[in-house]
Amino acid sequence: MITKEYDVIVMGGGPSGFIAAIAAGRAGVRTLLVDKNGFLGGAPTSAALGPISPFHYGDEQVVKGIPGEFIDRLVEYGASPGHIKVLYEHGSGAYQCFYDRERYKYVAYEMCREAGVDVLLHSFFSGTIVENNVVTGIKVVNKSGENILKAKIVVDATGDGDVAERAGAEFTFGRKKDGKAQPATLMFEMSNVDIDKLYQYMVDNPDDFEWKSDYVPVREFSDKLSQKYFVAQGFKKFVSLASERGELYIGRDSILLLNSVHPGVIHFNSTRVINMDATNADDRTQGEIDGRRQVESIVKFMAKYVPGFENAYLSTTGNELGVRESRHIIGNYVLTGEDVTSGRKFDDVIARGYFPIDVHNMSGKKGYGEDSNNSGAWVDLKDSYDIPYRCLVPIKMDGLVISGRCISATSEAHGSFRTQGGVMAIGQASGSAAALCVLNNVQPRDLDPKILQDYLIKHKASLRRDPAAVEKEKRNAANYVQKFLKENKINITTVLSENAKYQMN
Repeated sequence: MITKEYDVIVMGGGPSGFIAAIAAGRAGVRTLLVDKNGFLGGAPTSAALGPISPFHYGDEQVVKGIPGEFIDRLVEYGASPGHIKVLYEHGSGAYQCFYDRERYKYVAYEMCREAGVDVLLHSFFSGTIVENNVVTGIKVVNKSGENILKAKIVVDATGDGDVAERAGAEFTFGRKKDGKAQPATLMFEMSNVDIDKLYQYMVDNPDDFEWKSDYVPVREFSDKLSQKYFVAQGFKKFVSLASERGELYIGRDSILLLNSVHPGVIHFNSTRVINMDATNADDRTQGEIDGRRQVESIVKFMAKYVPGFENAYLSTTGNELGVRESRHIIGNYVLTGEDVTSGRKFDDVIARGYFPIDVHNMSGKKGYGEDSNNSGAWVDLKDSYDIPYRCLVPIKMDGLVISGRCISATSEAHGSFRTQGGVMAIGQASGSAAALCVLNNVQPRDLDPKILQDYLIKHKASLRRDPAAVEKEKRNAANYVQKFLKENKINITTVLSENAKYQMN
């Protein structure tokens, strides 16, 4: 048995976890980051996720600080074009950030190392140490055996709220009315795709798609990466025909694809595994098997039916399913769907939300629709909204800060902030809060939110709108959009968002 002691331990090296660890390390406290994989990044790298969700509400960048620095580092490494404006925002959000997963792993680790963070990989969480209702550490299992890892504050960045659940914290699962959670997806990619031929099909067959859009880069980036980016959901004609012939096994009624930073590579967000409890090993096992069956079927389907895929092949699959939803740890405040859609502001704001409520169909194959029982939902926001510090503090449990997608919220609210940009912003707040608790010798529930807010602002997090910055961001985007439309008079964006229309005037 191995015992180690730290000021802060972050369990989970995903986008909220490694950002939290960097924040804690930079504050000068002894920090350990633990993850089950042999690399950092979590779902973005292990589940082969597609582009990072926008850090933006419209053209306003609302996630900055350490997450923004991470994106800048990826661009500097020639691993990303940075945030790219989406001309038709439905289904994607205002911007997307494509990235090279291998460099994502590297940059995440380098930033942790530079912050003085110790990293422990290949280590599976096995239990929470609780003394007198205070979390004092965690147990993990790895090749060295059982490890007892003690800490003054633990950050739960597991995604599923594993640390909190094992500590006895209260939680809900999925949506309130029936406990259903959003479906999981096994992401994959195909290489050697004739991108020009595929794009031309989308230009020539606009009625075959539910939605599609061109993306417009708004900064300079490496010429070794793909220079043209797009997204499309549809191919309904081919999907219907192949399904009738029994040639396609898929959990959706359409194909959703995007291109990649690598030329000739197409990314698929097109499998759907429903009725799966991501915290149950048997469920996850069956989900993984079903996801791979869908991938194999879709790959054969694309090669047979869709122009541009005649010589393409399966090149990447996620090491595991991408899980959208599971536990919601109950905190001192429960963020609601109404808070999100109305753009509610809070006195104890520690991060800002921006993404529409995006709920994938929990029961069947259909996409977005009006029937909440039999379709998914895409709900736009009236404004960006605040995430209060109270959502990161579990009720009745000390020594613990919650991070990432399992913070205290309803299923509807979670449908907005669960994306990479959202959980990264929460990660900076949770890691900073944990460090400040150590430095001030207080429990998370007793930390003055004003101290945390001042610290976050000092480290370039965005907690309030900056009108001058927004105006500059709008002008920059408008210039790039106008240049794109001038150079690409033939494009797939048949409907422009109101934001894009405004900028073209």
